[in-house]
Amino acid sequence: MKREEVKNKIPGITDEQLDWLMGENGRDVTAEKTKAASLQGQVDDLTKQLNTAKDGLKAFEGVDVADLKGQITKLQGQLTDQADSFAFDAALDGAIRDARGRDVKAIRGMLDVAALKASKDRTSDIKTALDALVKGKAWAFDAAPGGYPNVKDGGEAAARGKGGMVDGVEAAFASMNPNLKV
Repeated sequence: MKREEVKNKIPGITDEQLDWLMGENGRDVTAEKTKAASLQGQVDDLTKQLNTAKDGLKAFEGVDVADLKGQITKLQGQLTDQADSFAFDAALDGAIRDARGRDVKAIRGMLDVAALKASKDRTSDIKTALDALVKGKAWAFDAAPGGYPNVKDGGEAAARGKGGMVDGVEAAFASMNPNLKV
């Protein structure tokens, strides 16, 4: 709106009235420009988001959802099998230690691990297999049932400090490694 146009449309308008009218018009125009700029900013942001979403969707073009579901099912099965295997290994190793097995790996090698894994009642079958192994190969366990002697190696590490003697090997080792606590 221009001053001359207003004077032509409203004859007899005073300069004071015209100033007031132009000021009000200027404030209204400025407010509308601010709203329009804000809305344009929102439109620009939404356009950027839309373009980003479109670019993201392009990455999924040609993807076979059924194949992905199959892969997920396969991976979940592998994960379940792995968890079951870990649980079995922990149970078997724990049972071997409970039976006072000297070498867990060696004792596992003496067992039919595949049959024990496939067992419906693993706990009972592991115990039965270990009991049979203890009877048949008692030498692999600390507690040797059936009259097998449990022979000491001759040295008692706990005897030192209680009036016990230190043997020559231990003394030589201690002198070569003075900062090592034995």
